[in-house]
Amino acid sequence: MKGRKPIAVVDIGSNSVRLIVYEGLVRSPTVLFNEKVLCGLGRGVAKTGILEEKSIEMTLRALKRFCAICQQIGAGEIYTLATAAAREAKNGSAFIQSAENILQNQIYVLSGNEEAVYSAYGVISTFYRPNGISGDLGGGSLELISINDSNLGEGITLPLGSLRL
Repeated sequence: MKGRKPIAVVDIGSNSVRLIVYEGLVRSPTVLFNEKVLCGLGRGVAKTGILEEKSIEMTLRALKRFCAICQQIGAGEIYTLATAAAREAKNGSAFIQSAENILQNQIYVLSGNEEAVYSAYGVISTFYRPNGISGDLGGGSLELISINDSNLGEGITLPLGSLRL
């Protein structure tokens, strides 16, 4: 749309890294680009407590590509979030620093409770007066939160994910 720059969201998860670019700040934004790369960043974190070098390299390569795509598309804003692997690994902060250098942007590492809340927001924005429990199973964690209409309960995170099984 004229006068509105695209907005990009990068999700650095324990199993995958995703880039979604939206047309801009509108009521119902159109997705302009959506790509997910399976990098397995959190593989081995449950056993060793550290991010494996191979997974870090794959993730940083994906982020370089995503950065180039955002520049090509002309994204005005890039919001980058990281989850369980970056949050829990001993070398998570060093990885985040490397990723921020590539993206030239701050990365926000979500707490487990914040992951649960954002999951619930997705449910609330999709369903009329939802009532139940929202679950978000990722590569390194499971977030649960109760929803009653638009009221949220206390969110919890459990060390359960596809890379931990």
